[in-house]
Amino acid sequence: MTEAVVAARFLHLAATIIVTGVFGFLLFVFRPALRKAAVESQAPLARLDQRLLRLGSVSLLVALVSALAWLALQASVASGRPLTQALDAHTLAQMLTETHFGRLWQLRVGLMLLLGGFLLLREPERDGRDWWSLRLQGFGLGGALVVALAWSGHAAATEGWERVVSLAADSIHILAAGVWLGGLVPLALLLALTRRSPAPDAGIIAAHAARHFSLLGLVTVSGLVLTGTANSWILVGDFPRLIGTGYGRLLLLKLALLLPLIAVAAVNRRRLIPGLLAHAEAPGTSHAFLRRLIRNVGVETGLGAAILLVVAWLGVTAPARHLDPEWPFAFRLSWEAMKDVPGVRVRLVGGGVFALAGLAALGWACARRFRPRWALGLGPAGAAYGAWVGLAGLAIDAYPTTYLRPAVPYQALSVARGASLYTQHCAVCHGAGGYGDGPAARGLAREPADLTAKHTADHTAGDLFWWLTHGIRGTPMPGFKDRLGEEERWDLINFLRALASAEQARPMGAVVAPEPWLVAPDFTFGTGVGPGETLKSHRGWAMVHLVMFTLPDSLPRLDELERAWWDIGVAGARMITVPMRDAGQVYQTLGARATNFPIAVDGSDEIVQSYMLFRRTGAPGRVPSTPSHMEFLIDRQGYVRARWIPGEGRGWSEISRLLAEVERLGKEAPRAPAPEEHVH
Repeated sequence: MTEAVVAARFLHLAATIIVTGVFGFLLFVFRPALRKAAVESQAPLARLDQRLLRLGSVSLLVALVSALAWLALQASVASGRPLTQALDAHTLAQMLTETHFGRLWQLRVGLMLLLGGFLLLREPERDGRDWWSLRLQGFGLGGALVVALAWSGHAAATEGWERVVSLAADSIHILAAGVWLGGLVPLALLLALTRRSPAPDAGIIAAHAARHFSLLGLVTVSGLVLTGTANSWILVGDFPRLIGTGYGRLLLLKLALLLPLIAVAAVNRRRLIPGLLAHAEAPGTSHAFLRRLIRNVGVETGLGAAILLVVAWLGVTAPARHLDPEWPFAFRLSWEAMKDVPGVRVRLVGGGVFALAGLAALGWACARRFRPRWALGLGPAGAAYGAWVGLAGLAIDAYPTTYLRPAVPYQALSVARGASLYTQHCAVCHGAGGYGDGPAARGLAREPADLTAKHTADHTAGDLFWWLTHGIRGTPMPGFKDRLGEEERWDLINFLRALASAEQARPMGAVVAPEPWLVAPDFTFGTGVGPGETLKSHRGWAMVHLVMFTLPDSLPRLDELERAWWDIGVAGARMITVPMRDAGQVYQTLGARATNFPIAVDGSDEIVQSYMLFRRTGAPGRVPSTPSHMEFLIDRQGYVRARWIPGEGRGWSEISRLLAEVERLGKEAPRAPAPEEHVH
């Protein structure tokens, strides 16, 4: 069924593009060419004009028939029933009136019928105004017809500012394609007629028409490249999805077809069209240029048809940004992972110098009138070798799941579940603190990795998922595919990322860190009354002062915070308190004390277990004892920016110091994008 839908889409797209191209060619190419060639007789215009109008009429009929077939196939796909059963009145009526596709289908069919009526019922043209009127109407309706296709594609499914940009870019893109690719067929027809025509001015008309079409192509191709780049960025998102998804690979195929098409058009513009213009009045010489031009236009038309077929496939393929890429290579490039490796910077500099020298040699050769072949060969070779030398130093192992998007968000509940799984399956080798010093480590041929080291953060979550699933070849690390479910492996990864982040956050103290990097695990909490809340819901409007307390030890501190609650709120922070134990008894213990700040009763165990990882301070390699009280400042983007544990310096023991840090953080402009729910 998918192949049938693609075939219907291809026929409809090709036919509507030819309709637009026919009228665009008559208006912007052929008529100006006649004027430029100073041809007095209207016979050439009349003959080709009638043939192109017939071509437009036939293409319009094909577009209408293929639209009917597309509707029937889409009804079958949407209803999940065979084609013969999906063609009942009720299903088609629902399809036409209750879906975005159906409403736009009605609009397109209305435009086709209106244009068909103009062509079928047109009266003899008495003067130039009648001629221009019909062709302008045809071009306007044909342009609206192809633009309506953009509004039924993937661009219409985007949201916010992306929807505006994507729809505008897609509309311009497909209209430019209609003018350029659709105009290739009329141009080929004109050149074929010129070659067979005995008229002496036929070659002059063809030469000027080709020149005007080349200028028009230059404008439309520029628009195609710009709008295609913008739309691809929105629908693809990043490089891994470009080469690791079916949609991305189809885009690369489209580009691979477009580049030779542009190259052929450039040959036409720079060599064949000037030659045809220079020898238009010499039949023998002009026919040689004309034959080569006809051949190249045929190649362009074939490549254009292949591109439209790829576009038809893209329309039934999910956009890459919504898919998890499957990385096809055994390596990837990572500056963050390799920048501190000895020799990497030297290789980058040396390779860059070599590449620049190669590009300079190539530029020098191209600027000369007589281009030396050695420079044309050695220049690209040197640039490629320099790039290889430099970039090879950034290569790091990669796996099919390297850029896989985690299926479980980075939340306290997931981190807590991962901590339990780590204790059951990993601590025996990697140790309770993750330093690779577990009781079974001594008996292994290769010591377990230190999971708190920087290299853990250098690898993607997809790398960790691959290792947890399949193990690491050549090491004692086993795969857990048969012992842990997919969600359990993602929970374990969330814990490992929090563990590594906690180790890197050892220097954090009561003074706001200058750069946001430590992502605060999201959590859901309830106060015992009313609906639950999330930490993430505070992003963009409020900082969070997160207080983890133990009763009765923390009572004096809670009293201080209660008195300062109003000042902290005025400074822009909302206080959330979490009992570290006995959450069900917290209100009884507090007794008659009034509290203006929320106390997270529901979900407190997972919050405490996750944020207790960030108690690591002092010398690396040692996990400190569990404190009875901790406080954090979390900025509006969702990053932990400061931490205070009583007993570690004066810190926030004086409320004025806490208020000073809250005010400092409140005045800070956003310095990083809000973190996503998933680790990477």
